[in-house]
Parts: sequence; C-alpha cells; structure tokens
Amino acid sequence: MKRLMMVPLFALLAFPLVADTPKGTVPRSAADKYAAHAEASGAALGATLLAPKEVHKAFSTDLTRCCLVVEVALYPSKDKALAISPDDFVLRLGNTETALRPTSARLLAAQLQKKNSTTTSITPVGEAHVGYESGIDPITGQRVHGVEAGGGVGVGIGGSQPGPASTARDRDVMELELSEKALPEDTVSAPVAGYLYFSLAKDDKKAPHQLEYTLNGQKLSLKLD
Repeated sequence: MKRLMMVPLFALLAFPLVADTPKGTVPRSAADKYAAHAEASGAALGATLLAPKEVHKAFSTDLTRCCLVVEVALYPSKDKALAISPDDFVLRLGNTETALRPTSARLLAAQLQKKNSTTTSITPVGEAHVGYESGIDPITGQRVHGVEAGGGVGVGIGGSQPGPASTARDRDVMELELSEKALPEDTVSAPVAGYLYFSLAKDDKKAPHQLEYTLNGQKLSLKLD
C-alpha cells in the first residue's frame, strides 16, 4: 500500500516565489507622450519631471523635500536591444557645469531614515510662582502679612526623540518602494520606464533642469519644465 507524503503548509510557504515582480513603471504608448522626448537611430527617450502633488500620489515615501523625481521611458529600435543603466543619466542645473547623477534607492532611503531619526519636541509646561507680601489693613489699621500664589503656561523645548520613518525597518520599506519603482538596469528589446531620483538642495530645485543621456552613441539633452 502506497503512503501519501504530507508536506506541512509552512514548508511550502518557505519556497521562494519563482515569478519576479515587475520593476519600474508602465511605459506610455510612445516617447512623445512624455513632456520631453527625443530620438536617436531608431530608439527614443521620453521624460517628465513630476510635480510635488504627483510625487505624493506616486509614493508613500515623502520625497518632495529632498529630491526631484523624473519619470523616464526608453524605446529600443526594432532590430537592436538597448542596454540601460540609471547611472548613465545626468541632471544638469541650467546652463552651469553643475551636474548630478541619480541617487540609488538604498542611499536615498538611508538619507531619509537618518534625517527622520531625531526630532525636537516642543511641549507646553505649567509655571507657578509664590510671593510674600505685607501691608496695612485699611479697616483695622493693623499690619498684615500674606502669601500670594499664581500660575501660567510656558513652552518647554524637549530633548530629541524618534521621528516618523526613523527605524531600520522604515528604511527597508522605503528602499523597497523606491527600488521597485526605479528605472531598472537591464538590456531590453521592449519599451521600459521607471523613476530617477535626484537629491537636490532647496534652492537648486528652482533652477531650470536638463536631463542628459547618450542613446545609440548620440548625446541627448531634454529640457525639464
């Protein structure tokens, strides 16, 4: 008589999933569907700079205070695969020589976690005072003594305490979200899209920006509004 082998459920759950989760975003139908676009030797590039409200909608992680987020899409030519790396993109500030490469999801998550690791608390505190007074009673003419008490509310500056998204677990969650939505590094034969993250100072965000990329040996420069 054959015996059936029972496999515990937890053992089945321990096996890794075979299917990979798709990376990046869904490319639009063509490069010209993005705010800026260009072509080179049959391949095409499209890019859009996300407004703050679009960043809030696309991400749970708050990126508006630290970064510019650019969605890019690449469309290979029909007869040639295209090697893609986020590090090949450059963001140039206006007409200056200042240029930045994208910040990786891991580094950006670590920076955000570190920034949020401490915050200063402001707490209302009670204030009290006690005074000693003396004087002449207008009715009896006798000297009297007494104690005066009063109170109020002040503001106390507390010490540092953990802020939101400040733990190692928070960092891992942010890194996962940013990496899943980032432009993947791969060699593709079909259109691919994803986000690039550029860490910028507040004043630099207001400057005009240009996204530079070399596609099929041709240097492209897209103006980002």
